[in-house]
Amino acid sequence: MQLQKGANAEIDSNIVEISWHATPGKAEVDVSAYLLTGERKVEGDAGMVFYGQRSVPGANLTIYQEQRAAVFEINPATLPATIETIAFCVALDTSHDQSRRLADVGALKMQMGSNSFEIPLTGMSEQALIICEVYKRNGTLKVRAVGQGFNGGLAPLAINFGVDVEGANEQAPTPVSAPSTPVSAVSLKKVTLAKNERVSLSKATGSIRAKLKWEGRGKGEGDLDLYCFYVLKDGTCGKVYWKDMGRSHALPYISLSGDSQVAGEEEIVLHRPDELRYALFGAYSAVSNGAGSFESYRPKLIFYGQDGSEVTVPLLNPNRTSYWVAITHLDIDREIVIQHVETYGKSGRAFVAAERAPRLHADGTWDISKGAIEFKRK
Repeated sequence: MQLQKGANAEIDSNIVEISWHATPGKAEVDVSAYLLTGERKVEGDAGMVFYGQRSVPGANLTIYQEQRAAVFEINPATLPATIETIAFCVALDTSHDQSRRLADVGALKMQMGSNSFEIPLTGMSEQALIICEVYKRNGTLKVRAVGQGFNGGLAPLAINFGVDVEGANEQAPTPVSAPSTPVSAVSLKKVTLAKNERVSLSKATGSIRAKLKWEGRGKGEGDLDLYCFYVLKDGTCGKVYWKDMGRSHALPYISLSGDSQVAGEEEIVLHRPDELRYALFGAYSAVSNGAGSFESYRPKLIFYGQDGSEVTVPLLNPNRTSYWVAITHLDIDREIVIQHVETYGKSGRAFVAAERAPRLHADGTWDISKGAIEFKRK
């Protein structure tokens, strides 16, 4: 199966093959893997597999430099119980030329059994990349396509994962694009996400406010409705919206501040994120708003954490004929992972399908234009 960035799948092989297209001498590539605990750090020197240490408990590496490929073999039987994730990475050798960038490589490919992930690198200015992660979920191993750029070469990448690199005195740079889950919690102040990007908030941030803001037309006309589709830890599915505004002091611990029927804002509060497993935020624009409302209203969804963090999710490619948009997906495990998904419902020309809401499933997957149809009664 060809994985897209951010997608995950069950594994059917313990072999991870990474190949690249760089011309020898133009961009030398170092491959590495990091065995990470739940804190997203290695436990010591044995937590890093690379050209200088090709075998550690749970993983082995074989490099085929002439063929521009590397093969990792995972051994679940010897993988330490404390290891939750293995991150597979590449970094450019910049020891002789600091100007080298991932764009010099051309393309990368990860193959793990029937699962593959191809990463075009054209235009990428970073020097390292987290390609994919193999992680534990409910007693099994799964693979997730990441494709996250990272500023710096092999040493800063290793430092980021907690490796003690001899002679390194610089602080590891932060990743430049959002990682796939599971990811480490970061201290955020103000971040704006691009399409498909992800960031992570710590559960310690407490309650989270999700505020939809939009401009409307003319004299403040323009009614958008904010929805939160949710899955609780026990698998219960539901939604908070204009008809069921939720509850703040009882399950689902989600509440809508009110139903704004003019341009402005609506806010949904996640009072107890620790009671949630998944959430999908979407917006509905009634046919009475006219064509192009998502485009002309310029809506954006902003998440506010109690620690002062602020994550803005703008609509970057508004669809002029859709009534529905799925904006953001939340995966809540050790951290709260926020992903910009911006996916529009079917065109208003297909009336019945266009009115169908997004649908969030108990396993966190979701689809568009597959849910219920409900109309407001003025």
